[in-house]
Amino acid sequence: MPNIKTHFCTQNTSTPIAKPANALRVLHTADWHLGKLLHGQARYDEFAKFLDWLNQSLIAHQVDILIVAGDIFDTSTPSNRAEQLYHQFLAHAYRNQIKHIVIVAGNHDSPTSLQKTKEVLGVLNTQVIGHISDDIGDEVLTLTDTDGSPLAIVMAVPYLRDRDVRTSGQAQDIQQKTNQLLQGVANHYQQLFEMAHQKQQALQQKTQRHIPIIATGHLFAAGSSISSDDDGMRDLQVGTLGQISGAIFDERIDYVALGHIHAAQQVAGKTQIRYSGSPIAMGFGEIGREKQVLLIDFQDNQDIQIHSLFVPIFQNLAKIWGDWDEISTQIDVLKTKNESVWLEVEYTGKKIIANLRSQLTALLDGSQLAVLSLKNKTLYQGSLQKNKLNASLHELDELAIFEQRLTKEELDDDEKQALKLAYQTLLQEMHDTDTK
Repeated sequence: MPNIKTHFCTQNTSTPIAKPANALRVLHTADWHLGKLLHGQARYDEFAKFLDWLNQSLIAHQVDILIVAGDIFDTSTPSNRAEQLYHQFLAHAYRNQIKHIVIVAGNHDSPTSLQKTKEVLGVLNTQVIGHISDDIGDEVLTLTDTDGSPLAIVMAVPYLRDRDVRTSGQAQDIQQKTNQLLQGVANHYQQLFEMAHQKQQALQQKTQRHIPIIATGHLFAAGSSISSDDDGMRDLQVGTLGQISGAIFDERIDYVALGHIHAAQQVAGKTQIRYSGSPIAMGFGEIGREKQVLLIDFQDNQDIQIHSLFVPIFQNLAKIWGDWDEISTQIDVLKTKNESVWLEVEYTGKKIIANLRSQLTALLDGSQLAVLSLKNKTLYQGSLQKNKLNASLHELDELAIFEQRLTKEELDDDEKQALKLAYQTLLQEMHDTDTK
């Protein structure tokens, strides 16, 4: 079996999914992470191609409402190029006459930066919720058709930080703080649903139609599947901290559009509670994973219909492993394709090759292949035998480094877990700080 996994560009050959007569069609996407680097490599061409494809899909599939459930950008201080792609997309969508766009902030976004464009983008039929306001009702949106008739009620909830939903009383320990956070999030959604439900009942009496309630969220739902490999997630979850039960969403909510987890999936076995996942592979660990956006059709007094619309691959990725002969053989095969391919190479041979990167550079000379990630397991094992870290610093996240530090202390498991929770709480607070 070849020691290679590939993720190669595909053509969008899917035919438009027929839209039922008189249906409301919503497209749910999230986790664009515009501006994200892949091991230092800029990906603006990929993002531009995805956004072009998305705009074409909005037209081809006759979408009425687009929902983006957070992490539009990869950082709270996005580059000018990332912001340009974002605003160009919204302008094109408006010119293509999409009725409404709803955007909520994720944990990577700056709530302030997104919120400050709210008034301007409102002219383009785009509703932006960067953070919660003093009036919780600002998060309950009634979206209407061009003739003023109601289309949907949206509970537009952004990523909720601890300070947003903190309940009264000072937490005595981390577990109590966690419980207060979870209860605060649950209370927030319950209050919003009660307001949305009252609006729904009033509109139903007026129109004699069922107006769907759609909720958004950018959160870690308990039981969600995340990759242990490189999938681009900045995983700050330890124990139960930050994991929200799917039970907080009232069963009368017609659909819940979630973001934060990069793998598309249902939550708690409920078909109407979904992560759309990220639209492009966020790391080499996602090679082979089909990416998608979701189309949801609402028809009066009928069950909703959910369709997966698969996103083409816009940049070739490949992961190669083995000894030098196996690696060089696979690279020779890729070179014959004469296409741009970004590589992750993992050397597992027994012979120590200290100048592995320079040898790879020579092998790739004149090709369209580029090594973005290089792992030399043989050197790592040698380092491990000398009681050194078995990974280079740039391959470890903050929590992994802290865990390495804990191994140097004479602590029992409970003490280590308590320290990890305390450290994770500090990390969470740092990442939740809006630098804008």
